[in-house]
Amino acid sequence: MTLSQLVSMASALSALRLVLAGLLPLFPRELWVVVYAVAVLTDVLDGPLARRTGVACAAGATLDAWADKALNVNTAWALVLSDVIPSWWLLLWFVREIIQLPMVFIFAHRWRTGVGTPATRPLGQLATISLAVTIVLALVGIPSLWATLLVGALGLAAGMDYARLHFPTLRPVEVS
Repeated sequence: MTLSQLVSMASALSALRLVLAGLLPLFPRELWVVVYAVAVLTDVLDGPLARRTGVACAAGATLDAWADKALNVNTAWALVLSDVIPSWWLLLWFVREIIQLPMVFIFAHRWRTGVGTPATRPLGQLATISLAVTIVLALVGIPSLWATLLVGALGLAAGMDYARLHFPTLRPVEVS
């Protein structure tokens, strides 16, 4: 990893997402959906930009993932504090992150030492997209228990998928 990989337009987009995550509750509530949409747009753009410009690296992928989590958790918490959604929905919205929490130190060590690279998994992408849609529904005043249940199910499946990927002992044993 070089300094130019971290000091890039792609990293600036991820950093902007972190800033927007922190500032979102300070905006008038009517603008939250716009701020969230701009932040999600930075997420859509930063990865392809990093790959296209040759600056993709584990540290950038980690910044991207943490910026996503900060945005979603802060937005969700603002929705709870505004009485838009009940607080228990957060357990379903973030079940994947709860499962991944014990893995953080292992991921950090692997990525710092270059053993393994962060990889986006299809179930993880689906869980992220469903969470974003559910958050937008809540932001526009249509909080959905059904969407929340779907997010929880996808988050659980994605969390277990990541756990099986990174902890081979959790994979089923093949009998020959």
